[in-house]
Amino acid sequence: ELERLEQESAVRDKLLGFLSQFGFEYFTITRLPQPGERLGPSMLLKAWPDAWLSHYDQRRYYRDDPVGRQCFGTLEPFLWSHAPCDPELQPNARRIMGEAGEHGMREGFCVPMHDAHGLQAVVSMAGERIEMTASAERALHLLGLYAFGAADRIVQARQPRPLNRLSPRERDVLSWLARGRTAAAVGDELDISETTVLTHLQRARHKLGA
Repeated sequence: ELERLEQESAVRDKLLGFLSQFGFEYFTITRLPQPGERLGPSMLLKAWPDAWLSHYDQRRYYRDDPVGRQCFGTLEPFLWSHAPCDPELQPNARRIMGEAGEHGMREGFCVPMHDAHGLQAVVSMAGERIEMTASAERALHLLGLYAFGAADRIVQARQPRPLNRLSPRERDVLSWLARGRTAAAVGDELDISETTVLTHLQRARHKLGA
């Protein structure tokens, strides 16, 4: 069903409906930024408490989050409570997990993965009290992979697409400019005026939505 869904709301509702039978009330599908960066802008699809996400980003909790750190070290699914915690490397780890519990996320389950570009990503599910058998964990592992695929497909569909192919001359202009040449220098190379170079550049920008 996830492979067929095209709307963000439909994917969100389908996932929440399935996850609720195990006690999960929230989920997020996200690429993982580097420590020190904010998590919110990296999320592809979420049903996550806005108050917690805002608090988490404002306090820059991501750099000390043991769950986030564990996602960089494994591709095996894991419970939040099983993520190792080093008080020296992550001095706020216990506070982070305790405050997450105050927002209705006392336990969670992560499915780490790599995206098509090799970047770390994760599907993270959370709730007040969850109940899973070993077979349920395997099912959620598989679900996580399909859920990330659906979220990534929807995000890609929202990206602006080029209106037309670039002309050979537009490609030439962009190629020379990318090498650091000025518009006047590119005009000399291509035996056209600087004004014509800028016209080609403007058209290319329009076609690429740049």
